[in-house]
Amino acid sequence: MGAMRFAIPLLVAGLSGAAWAAPKGAARSEAKAPDRVAALEQRLERLEAELARRPRDISAYSLPEKLELCGQTIDLTNPDVRERMEHAFYLMLGDRAQVVLWTKRARRFFPVVDAETKRQNVCRDVRYLAVIESGLRPGVTSHASAHGWWQFMSATGRAYGLDIDGHWDERADLEASTRASVRYLSDLHRQFGDWHLAFAAYNTGPGRLQNAIEAQGAKDFWRLDLITEAERYVPRMAAAKVILENLEHYGFAIDVDDGWAPEPVAAVEVEVPGGRQGILDVARRSGIDYRDLRRLNPELGGDALPSGRTIVLEVPKGKEASLRAAIANGEARGERREPSRTAKRADSPKGTSAKAKHYTVRAGDSLWGIAKAHSVSIDELRRWNGLGRKDALKAGQRIVVKR
Repeated sequence: MGAMRFAIPLLVAGLSGAAWAAPKGAARSEAKAPDRVAALEQRLERLEAELARRPRDISAYSLPEKLELCGQTIDLTNPDVRERMEHAFYLMLGDRAQVVLWTKRARRFFPVVDAETKRQNVCRDVRYLAVIESGLRPGVTSHASAHGWWQFMSATGRAYGLDIDGHWDERADLEASTRASVRYLSDLHRQFGDWHLAFAAYNTGPGRLQNAIEAQGAKDFWRLDLITEAERYVPRMAAAKVILENLEHYGFAIDVDDGWAPEPVAAVEVEVPGGRQGILDVARRSGIDYRDLRRLNPELGGDALPSGRTIVLEVPKGKEASLRAAIANGEARGERREPSRTAKRADSPKGTSAKAKHYTVRAGDSLWGIAKAHSVSIDELRRWNGLGRKDALKAGQRIVVKR
């Protein structure tokens, strides 16, 4: 019993100590609570911001209430117009990888176009025509043989000062083709008095568009019944403008300034002698990668430099002298000579012109096989049809095989 008398006070004393310790811990936790709440609120804000940046289903996005292209309003209260615009908008927004690539390329492309439209006093929105025509790529060729940044047909390109043949095609030259395209669009705008009609004429041809205007008695692009491709042309341009000018709003974590920067290159003016200068040989002698020489100069068509003429080539900085020496060295070696374009024309009998012969490409055809079957060279086929070295034939395509 005596032992228990001593144990009880000690137990009470222990419990008392434990009872006093709990309020102290609770007080410390209560003191830290505001900091914990603030940290949780900050974390919640970060999560909400991240969720807001993540792309939603495309149906969650919509066109702006007001929409214009080249200063001309697109009437979205018209049910037909809205449906055509939404058709273009959602198809484009659904291909998010394509939009990202357009944005990446635009950093190199848009400044050149913007400077030219400003110089010629033309609406800046024409930049979006090249977006939907070529995806801002110089080497694209359509099934109808339109080629380059702005998808010029050979005849139209030549009419606007572009140099086009099998060895050199300025439709793939950014500066030259942009000057020509902006001038052509300016002429179309003067002809039709309306930017939307000018864009449609660029696609379907001014003659065909004029015929449609006269037959249908309507001078408003949105009221005309045109071929499907032409009817979708302006809506696609407008959709590209809306998305590329509001990338963050439509869930893209990228801007044009985040695109691919222009490469450090030098432009070299060279006079190519009359002899054949193989591009691969020139690349080897100059110490420039063949791929780089081709990539930086998409105007090059065949396997040789265009002979007997002066051209401007882009090369990596520091390789200017090497390129000039390589071309001069090729002339000194006496490489096989061929007549220049001027000489070839002079040798042709005046007043004679053979009617061109055409061939419709079938599945499995190749340039080599077609050239062999018609006893012509591959270079001639490329030159006559405005084909680049990497352009592929498509079944159903009609090409010239004899001149």
